[in-house]
Amino acid sequence: MAFRSLQVLKAKGGRGLTTKTLDLVKATLPAVAEAGPAFTGHFYKRMFKAHPELLNTFNVANQRQGRQQKALFNAVAACAVNVLEHGCLPTEMLEGVHHKHCALDVQPAQYDVVAEHIIGTIVEMLDPGQEVLDAWGELYGAVADRCVTREEEIYKQTESLPGGWRGLRKFKVVEKTPKSEVITKFTFAPADGQKICEFIPGQYTSVWLQPDSWDNRQVRHYSLVSDVGTDSYSIAVKKEHNGLMSSYLHDRLAVGDEVDLSAPFGNFNIGGCEKLWTSDPNAPVVMLSAGVGITPMLGMLGNLKNGVTPQSRPVVWMHAAKNGHEHAFRDYLVGLARAHPDEITRRVWYESPSPDDVKGMSNRSPFHYEGLMDLTKVKSLLPLDESHAQYFFCGPQEWMKMVGGQLLQLGVHKENLHFEAFGPSQDIFA
Repeated sequence: MAFRSLQVLKAKGGRGLTTKTLDLVKATLPAVAEAGPAFTGHFYKRMFKAHPELLNTFNVANQRQGRQQKALFNAVAACAVNVLEHGCLPTEMLEGVHHKHCALDVQPAQYDVVAEHIIGTIVEMLDPGQEVLDAWGELYGAVADRCVTREEEIYKQTESLPGGWRGLRKFKVVEKTPKSEVITKFTFAPADGQKICEFIPGQYTSVWLQPDSWDNRQVRHYSLVSDVGTDSYSIAVKKEHNGLMSSYLHDRLAVGDEVDLSAPFGNFNIGGCEKLWTSDPNAPVVMLSAGVGITPMLGMLGNLKNGVTPQSRPVVWMHAAKNGHEHAFRDYLVGLARAHPDEITRRVWYESPSPDDVKGMSNRSPFHYEGLMDLTKVKSLLPLDESHAQYFFCGPQEWMKMVGGQLLQLGVHKENLHFEAFGPSQDIFA
């Protein structure tokens, strides 16, 4: 394997990673891969034992179910492979990680803690010798240095916005409104009464809570569904079965209560398409969502049609829900389609329609198809012959894998697909 552009990725201190370092990483990567999520599982147990305070930052449900361990292993493997094959980090994948880290208020010193326990895990599980340890330590140091630099840029950019801040800020619940049988909308206003920063539609805020009955503080990320430019932030939360945070928000959090919020972060938004749309104002947009995955799409669609600079570009919206009782924001979306009949095309799938759900085939119909989303039924509505068409989708992990696979089979190029994973970042195409 030829190592190209080795100077693109720098070790700490500004040195380029050497061919020897990369050779050693390449030689031992199969052993790390064979260990799989067991490697990252050992790492987390080791780190939390030494630093239990970090449990106040990590999602305990993701830890119990192994999702965080799998996500970290995939990220480590992706970084190593990309460096070996291309001499640089997978910047597109890492950008989402950087935003999550900023939302979690990750600090540079925490990268040193992670380094200690990743190297310790390699020693305890693989015992490869000091030379290999030095190579992995050098690689991790380069990755960490890049992460710290990029995340500081994002922190400063957000902090410098009018009404922006770094870290956590107190907000008060000013409205709590059910939007379906399982989804409730919460609106928060700053407790200090000062200005809040604007966000890019598709971004999220992070809610931090620690009721007296919880052992650790917990944080969850929720897409912003409020209009840009208002004096409050709104989120929509699905009550998950046995969900620690979602159950508390639905059952216990009341108007007047205070919570801590992070500033808006996230790179799943329409901002990256602005240059394309400037050169091709008619480039169509396709939005696909399932369940509570509807939330990041709401702000994006509302901004396109009712924002400061409304656009006439065509939008196709495909949504999947269990039934009408769990279909949040349906009336709002039907109204938006009614207000823009020549610009918005919507189609909805109900997996198990209720007896009172009304099926039809017009843009105003509550729903259109039964069962799981099948894009072959709407091929004529999709801009498959438009090379500049952009596809945004969000929903449960397995649904995104299914929909992403369907889009690829229909001939959509991977670079035109944009998706958001709730929870630990994962590559749905892996």
